[in-house]
Amino acid sequence: MSNRARLTPAMLALACATALVACNSDKNNAPKPETYTAALSGANETTPPALIIGATGQSTMTVNGNTIAWTLTTANFAAGTTAPGSASTTLPAHIHVGAPGVAGGIEVPLSATVNGTTSGTVTVADSVLTHLRTGDSYVNVHTAARPSGEIRGQLVRTQ
Repeated sequence: MSNRARLTPAMLALACATALVACNSDKNNAPKPETYTAALSGANETTPPALIIGATGQSTMTVNGNTIAWTLTTANFAAGTTAPGSASTTLPAHIHVGAPGVAGGIEVPLSATVNGTTSGTVTVADSVLTHLRTGDSYVNVHTAARPSGEIRGQLVRTQ
């Protein structure tokens, strides 16, 4: 058997071992999911006058790569609450860019059910994640009575 033939199995073993280490390293270096939450209320709205109503909400966002898995729960909306320009009880909601107390533009469309829970996933641009990580993002739920926003909550990292 030639030296070349004897080295081939050794080279294959080395290549496999190197690939295995590389795969395990990638898994260990993968970013861990991040969780953000927001407590929503009318008192957090910036469009004057802020309504102090009984409606509340809670939102949880789990970031994994560029995917956000979100859940939005609302409670205590008055009977008959509808979406702007519609009789629907599925309300428009969004992730907006903006520091606490500052109104900002829409970054990610969501939806909310009147007095219920809605969830989904969305793929976002790196810029959305940057705003989220710096504390410059909030969730806003819009209604026919308050098209600019009925309840709002700043997203805060919890994990």
